[in-house]
Amino acid sequence: MHTGRWRALIALLVTFGLFAAACGDDSSTTEAAPEPAEPEAAEPEAAPEPAEPEAAEPDASPEPAEPEAALPGEGVTVTMARGNWIETNFQNYVVQQLLQELGYEVTDPEEITPATFYPAVAQGDYDLWASSWPLNHTPLLEGESPDGGTFGDKARYIGTMMASGALQGLLVDIASVEQFGFQTLEELLDNADAIAHFDSDGDGKADINGCDDGWGCQKVINDTISQNGWDDRVAQVSATHSALFAESEASFREGGPVLQYVWTPTAFVGKLVPGRDVLWLAIEPAHALEGQDGVSNVGDACTNDPCTTMFTPSDIVVTANNEFLAANPAAASLLENFELDPLAVAVQAVAIDAGANSNEEIAAAAADWIAGNRDIIDPWIEAALAAG
Repeated sequence: MHTGRWRALIALLVTFGLFAAACGDDSSTTEAAPEPAEPEAAEPEAAPEPAEPEAAEPDASPEPAEPEAALPGEGVTVTMARGNWIETNFQNYVVQQLLQELGYEVTDPEEITPATFYPAVAQGDYDLWASSWPLNHTPLLEGESPDGGTFGDKARYIGTMMASGALQGLLVDIASVEQFGFQTLEELLDNADAIAHFDSDGDGKADINGCDDGWGCQKVINDTISQNGWDDRVAQVSATHSALFAESEASFREGGPVLQYVWTPTAFVGKLVPGRDVLWLAIEPAHALEGQDGVSNVGDACTNDPCTTMFTPSDIVVTANNEFLAANPAAASLLENFELDPLAVAVQAVAIDAGANSNEEIAAAAADWIAGNRDIIDPWIEAALAAG
């Protein structure tokens, strides 16, 4: 996923056109009455020939119409959740509306943190959500269940909704990179002046504007810091991510430093653009957590090449309760086949950032996406109906 693709997002304008169909002329022409015919000479009447007996016509009464087959989801209520970052609302509304096409009654997705969702879906409080990032969330899914085993024994990821759809990592302002000459987070933390430069609260540690409490990325960042013995030189600040990003953006506009966690697809990278304003801050692969040492393909928008950003690019998928999936093969088939282009989510993120951020507007955008992609959606629906 190249940086240029994300730079272009901020320039995208989504225009909705309404087309009116012109009505055709429905006026009719009255035919002229025929002229009376000249009287003809009368001929003697011929005796009528006996009529041929008519063949009995088959019974023309219509056959009774076949009753419409019930949709597989009729009579079933599906309880959905969604992550507590606004961009994820789009794909959750898409999933909600597709399940409704199968006859399910689906609740509006309820906003919830990942740390709360996985125990809740395991015990059946929710049936599913479309907000899972496996590389971040697997530790949460593998958490110990109070009644034994793990939450992953009762719920699972399903499908590959957005394969490798998510990049994550730390952004650092280009001016600071040039000033201190570091290529990795370790090199930054080996420089006392660079640490002081990023120390926003005066505690002697560089501050990373990070993730909300309960997000998987919060744990990844903290575990990476701890694993490498960096606790005495750097700390993650956890609060509402959008507020922390606004703080970093304000610092950048005033010529100050930026050390900020971000993910894609999101509108954030349209505000502080990697390669123009900021760079992805690399770490050495040996410093990454197990499974988080994958390379992010961001071209020259990174401090190092290859670019290991502390996070392997992640799929974004659905998680659902196992009992729900077993009882609803039509829903399971749909979720297994469902795919969504991350660019569609990124375009919606730009629209959300521009103010189209109500649930009603995001649900309407989901309906528009469905209407414009029937060629790929209809086979999923047909397969789901066959499975149900």
